[in-house]
Amino acid sequence: MKKIKKMWVENRVLFVLFMTVLICLFIILAVVLKYFFGASSSSYGNRLDGINEVEVTDELKNNFIASMKDDALIDDATIKTKGKIIYITLNFKDDVTLEEAQSKALASLMAFEQNYLDFYDFNYTLKRNATENSEGFLIMGARNVNGSGLVWNNNTEVAKDEE
Repeated sequence: MKKIKKMWVENRVLFVLFMTVLICLFIILAVVLKYFFGASSSSYGNRLDGINEVEVTDELKNNFIASMKDDALIDDATIKTKGKIIYITLNFKDDVTLEEAQSKALASLMAFEQNYLDFYDFNYTLKRNATENSEGFLIMGARNVNGSGLVWNNNTEVAKDEE
């Protein structure tokens, strides 16, 4: 017993420091494990909360595609969802101008009810093949939940300076 008491008196500072370091390591290990291996099973975390209430169904997709294909200016239409983003691709006929295509895309937003517009972001890709008479176009636009309309990317070619 005297041996243990003597060891305690001589090394109590080291013992307290060792216990403090050991406790800190356990706390750090617990925080790291919780951070990297948390309980979330979804790669989106909690960002998709409420998506079941405004789910994009196959019926909605099919109705949208049918209404777009009924339009005389549109050749083909596709719609895909991933998370909270709806991706829409519209292929236009050869005689459609870029301005007409953009207005058709903006009008196609009216096919969705307000609760979809308030929950989902929309990404549009408008395509028209090049012909002998026209260059065609490929342009992308987006509308986020907070936005009021579609914002288009800059579709102008950059001219190279000749030296």
